Amino acid sequence: MTEDDPTARLSSHEITVPGTPDEVWRAIATGPGHAAWLFPADIDPAAGGAMTVRREPYGETAHATVTDWDPPHRFGYEESAGPDAPPLATEFLVEAAGGGSCVVRVVNGLRHDGGGWEDLVERAGEGWRMSLTVLRAYLTHFAGRPAGSVGVLVGLGLPAAQRPRAAAVLDRLLGITAAPAGAAFRTPAGAPELAGTVEDRSPGYVLLRAAEPYPALYAFSCFPMAPGAPLSVNLLARLYGAPPGAAAREEGRWRTWLTGARPAFGN
Repeated sequence: MTEDDPTARLSSHEITVPGTPDEVWRAIATGPGHAAWLFPADIDPAAGGAMTVRREPYGETAHATVTDWDPPHRFGYEESAGPDAPPLATEFLVEAAGGGSCVVRVVNGLRHDGGGWEDLVERAGEGWRMSLTVLRAYLTHFAGRPAGSVGVLVGLGLPAAQRPRAAAVLDRLLGITAAPAGAAFRTPAGAPELAGTVEDRSPGYVLLRAAEPYPALYAFSCFPMAPGAPLSVNLLARLYGAPPGAAAREEGRWRTWLTGARPAFGN
């Protein structure tokens, strides 16, 4: 799929990450690598192969087909976007940038000669924009390490237009109001224990790199997880080197706390 295609509805995001093309490829195009920063996945390593991505609790398990397989530079797949939607395509392009780094570009979209799908493509693209910051942090601080998964979604019942206000409430609850990227943080009393560094932030999204209680990446967003859906608070965390059972315990703590915090967001 290219921008020259008049039927293409595309989003494109790129980021510079540390690592060789082979190291970046292992993170994006293998099951263990994919699971260490994004979602658990099974990937058949060939064009035409099957790919399964387990996105719960943010969405359903996706069954995709690998469409591009050119290690370590190009990896693509195509999946269903719904019963009435054309297939949604995702393509990773990896290019060495010198100095031990690579540029990773993700192109996401679909082909359709009518309207009505721009919102789906826009929201999928924003999801990739946020996810690429997790990839960069993973390759910078935890490359090659397996991870325990934490996934929490708590619906707020608020329209998407209230995203800035909801994000401000979440910042306050986490104790990171006005904390820029690079600042140290520690969650306040009453919140689950978490301390470390603000890794990245943008409107409605913050990525925290924790040193306590375990080395980890915690990505929080206030974001509707489907076109037309109300806002939810979403947490995707990956724990590196934590003891067995730690991820399940942390997931329970954060789900209980975020659910209990819903009144603070209003309705």
